[in-house]
Amino acid sequence: MKQLIRVLEKINKQLEISNKIASSKLVIDTIESNTVKSLTDKQLETITPVATDKIKSIHKNIYS
Repeated sequence: MKQLIRVLEKINKQLEISNKIASSKLVIDTIESNTVKSLTDKQLETITPVATDKIKSIHKNIYS
């Protein structure tokens, strides 16, 4: 039983790492999207605080 628990803990750790990687990739894909690239500096300044809050919320839901 203890061995099974250790295996499940390792699987859980790997899933946490995969979630972190996927979350980071999502942020990168969003930044590289054509929509974001076409925004003016002023538009980016306006949406950055909102986007940052959304990313923090995503991270909080994934890592908590």
